[in-house]
Amino acid sequence: MLQIYNTLTRKKEIFKSLKEGEVSIYACGPTVYNMPHIGNYRTFLMTDNLVRTLEYLGYKVKLVMNITDIDDKTIRDSKAAGMSLKDFTDIYTAEFFKGLDMLNIKRASTYPRATENVDGMIELAQKLIDKGLAYEKGGSIYYRISGFPDYGKLSKIDFDNIIIGASVDVDEYDKDNPRDFALLKASTPEEIERGIYYESIWGKIRPGWHIECSVMAMNSFGPTLDIHTGGVDLIFPHHENEIAQSEGATGKPFVYNWVHGEHLIVEGEKMSKSRGNMFTLPEIVRKYGGEVVRFMFLSVHYRKKLDYSDAFAENAKNNYLRLKETLDNLEFALASAEDAAYPEDSEVLKALPEIENHFREALEDDFNTPKAVTVFRDLSRTANKYLESGKNRQVLGKLYSLYRQFSDVLGLFAEAGKEEIPENVMKLVEEREAARKNKEWAISDAFREKIKSLGYIVQDTKEGQNVKKVEY
Repeated sequence: MLQIYNTLTRKKEIFKSLKEGEVSIYACGPTVYNMPHIGNYRTFLMTDNLVRTLEYLGYKVKLVMNITDIDDKTIRDSKAAGMSLKDFTDIYTAEFFKGLDMLNIKRASTYPRATENVDGMIELAQKLIDKGLAYEKGGSIYYRISGFPDYGKLSKIDFDNIIIGASVDVDEYDKDNPRDFALLKASTPEEIERGIYYESIWGKIRPGWHIECSVMAMNSFGPTLDIHTGGVDLIFPHHENEIAQSEGATGKPFVYNWVHGEHLIVEGEKMSKSRGNMFTLPEIVRKYGGEVVRFMFLSVHYRKKLDYSDAFAENAKNNYLRLKETLDNLEFALASAEDAAYPEDSEVLKALPEIENHFREALEDDFNTPKAVTVFRDLSRTANKYLESGKNRQVLGKLYSLYRQFSDVLGLFAEAGKEEIPENVMKLVEEREAARKNKEWAISDAFREKIKSLGYIVQDTKEGQNVKKVEY
């Protein structure tokens, strides 16, 4: 049975979806005001792992991830750039999607934008006013947290320092001193001049950050959904406020399973511009490749801090390449496999169901990808051992099928088998083979070096020369 650690209860719970065989997931997406750093993408990848695992376990999954294209940061930075809010956020929205593709992250069912859902935010604010859970002050609408007794149930916040009735306009604020937060903000004269406003009965307004996700989630799934994901930094105030807004309006549970990913730090320190240790995804992908970065994220459980360093990334790269080499060798062996039986066949066929069970059990244990990767490496060792002597087509096919199943669930090797070896390289390979047959070893070695200089390596096997691109 799938067990998920629920932030709301602070324990693992057996997962049961609202609708049998189907799962609804809302994920907090990017605030599109700059290039997302690698820590942001760790959270997005966590959600992708949830989706892939649930699909592997037989569920039909609907994922909705929002785009925050209007808030304090986007308004501030678009002004600094001298651009309209839409033109500015469109740039970083496009960069966000490029990053998803770099990491082979599956696209969500929909990506609603905050600016497309403001009417719903105005309606929700009015509903909360009608229930006595919100009030108007200076043209802005604030949530009255004293009117919601369950406020703090997600973050387990200490309310000793709370100032009842004090209002706060900023989207992010001190977690030790929660205040009544803005649902809708009165647009400033400058915002009005820039066209950043929406008409309401309270005047010209624009949404606060917190109300955006409540509306987009409920528009997508109704009052209650199965899973809500995000980084641990969103537990308070953002997700706490989502609960207050949504449950305050509907009187129904908003989310049954809250899943939060831990921070990514760099060599033991929090990422920050002042420390000079903040990296964007393209920077890291250029250095190691997108799938290596994905593998690096998979190798640490989502609820543990990931301490990034060059040494850590290099280790992940080496482990990734070893797994990929096994896949390449399986594909090559399959091309010349035969139907003859080998002594090792029954041993391997007996081991595969047990390996698959261990893989499934790892992922059913709160999406334990590090453990799943360990099982994947066990499968790799089993395949490599068989490749040393066994070449039965049926066994190789089962090994390859299970290998591909594991890699697809983990989102790895998406491009494997798609690249053709260039003609000039293959010509050199043929000339090298002719030299080997004539026992002209010096000439053969020269061809090998020439092939290597073009970015390819040659492995001599019983089935012939196996040519592969060098992975840097």
